[in-house]
Amino acid sequence: MSIPPGLLARRTSELPRQLWHLGGLMSIRVTADDTDGALSVVEQRARRGYATPPHVHSREDETLVVLDGELEYTVGERSGVLRAGESAFLPRHKAHRFAVISERAHYLMLITPGGFEEMFQVVSPPATEERLPSEQDRHVHTDPAAMAAESASRGATIFRDDAAERARHLHLLATAVGATDSYRCLSHLVAGPAPVPADVVDGLVVAAKRIPEDPGHARALILLGIIAESRPDAVSRHIPEILSALGPVPKSPAALALAYLGAHFREHSAVLLELLRDLPPEDFHRLRRCLATVSPSRIGRSWPTPALWELSDEEQETDRRWRESGAWDDATVQAIWDAETTAILAFMGARADHYVERNARV
Repeated sequence: MSIPPGLLARRTSELPRQLWHLGGLMSIRVTADDTDGALSVVEQRARRGYATPPHVHSREDETLVVLDGELEYTVGERSGVLRAGESAFLPRHKAHRFAVISERAHYLMLITPGGFEEMFQVVSPPATEERLPSEQDRHVHTDPAAMAAESASRGATIFRDDAAERARHLHLLATAVGATDSYRCLSHLVAGPAPVPADVVDGLVVAAKRIPEDPGHARALILLGIIAESRPDAVSRHIPEILSALGPVPKSPAALALAYLGAHFREHSAVLLELLRDLPPEDFHRLRRCLATVSPSRIGRSWPTPALWELSDEEQETDRRWRESGAWDDATVQAIWDAETTAILAFMGARADHYVERNARV
């Protein structure tokens, strides 16, 4: 395998191979130059507290191999702990991070294809000795802004989530009126590939409860719906308290936003359908379809499922013959149903967001 054109700004063999990176000792044992671009091997030693920021690669995969100590890692929504002799695969296009949780750790990072090790060589200072940096060496550090910029130039994105800034925005959602900037900040966090911090879910629930005093907080319902796409359990337990806070009949623009959020949770279907029964018929039918149990008879030839709309006897018979001709097994029915549900949810979310944007203060 050859090195992808433009990936390396210069030969990595001309750059230092022993670095002090983020407070740890990094030794680049194999570069892309050594393997014709196929592989890089980075050895690292670090103390407790060493942590990579959440990031995602578009070009390379990483594999962690622990030689000594313990690492905590997260890949997408999956987390775990690695001990000596264990490994974890961190694939491209999926946000991940890891941290040292033992007193010290010694591990390898395999990068495939190679080349990304140049980022470390460019942004981190050379280690003057083969040891961890001491307190006296703390002035020698890795610039986070430079690391983010150099990573971006190599097709990787670093998510520089600031816990204090995040807490400030969540406080504004709980106390202020017209928190447009806060919703903008949190929407980037929610829609990105990095795992959403737990305090964001809790903060959005608090904001959603403020809808009766400020309908603009319907945005919180939309963001909770987006989170529910990948983490339904984190949101489902909050639905009863949100519904209780909204009162018997949520007012626009909250109704469409609540329909989008609620459409993810069949376990709450009875109360949601009763509460939102006064939605426009087409919106109510979409909600009802998303909350319905899987049934081949409700699958039609066009989106959204025409079995929920007014069809003539002739049209229904045509659909029935079409379904029979497919001779679908249960797995095929489920796949068709899930794909259609995803499309309907996307439409409901976009419609709710558009309505909130045009009719709410936030």
